[in-house]
Amino acid sequence: VRRYTNATEITQRMVAELIDHIDVYHAEKQDGVTTQHITIYYNCIGSFSVPDRRKIPAEEITMGTRKGVAVSYSPERIAV
Repeated sequence: VRRYTNATEITQRMVAELIDHIDVYHAEKQDGVTTQHITIYYNCIGSFSVPDRRKIPAEEITMGTRKGVAVSYSPERIAV
């Protein structure tokens, strides 16, 4: 993990080393909008939920996923 602390892009090697597995659920269509839930399980921390950014008033949040591990989320870099 320390090797990728300052990474600027995600490579195939990084994904293979950091992600344990990904659960993909059935797509659901509601009111003309299709959504699909996925859960990513990381090797070091397991899975965590990123809150809906529209409901977060703060510019940046940090979540403690387990003792000694914190995940930062910055809404400036959102994948669409």
